[in-house]
Amino acid sequence: MCLVALWLGWKFFHFLFPDDTTRIQRKLTRLESLVSYGPSTSPLAHLAAAGSILEMFDAKAEVNIRAEGRTWNLNGREEIKTAVLSSRQQEPQGLEVKITDPIIEKRDDGSIVSLATVTARIGSEREPMVRILEFHWHKGDRSQWLIARIVTRKDLEWGRNE
Repeated sequence: MCLVALWLGWKFFHFLFPDDTTRIQRKLTRLESLVSYGPSTSPLAHLAAAGSILEMFDAKAEVNIRAEGRTWNLNGREEIKTAVLSSRQQEPQGLEVKITDPIIEKRDDGSIVSLATVTARIGSEREPMVRILEFHWHKGDRSQWLIARIVTRKDLEWGRNE
């Protein structure tokens, strides 16, 4: 009985105070849900999602993503916000994003780098876009993990060359 109580206490402690790996996995799951949207999403919901997405990024964050002949080079929260809102207007049929298979590595300087497979499907398109993205994380002012940089890992891609 004492062992069961100790085990439950241990689990409860880790639920309340997760390690950094668990925090990053939760952040990636949240990012996945915020970036995805359906065709009937209201403009107010798009605006709220964009605001929540921005809270996950550092003020000086960089996003450098290449996909299907397009390149996004964004610097800072304002450019990221503009890109998020304009892409939602350009793709009214919706976007489904899946972030899977994260590999999380804590660096000596206290930052974290995670690699993840990102699959995106626009509306009812048959072929999804699949990329390996590298997320660079650091702790912000309130000891929250923030995205400092996202880049496409060209060295880990397969298939067609762009």
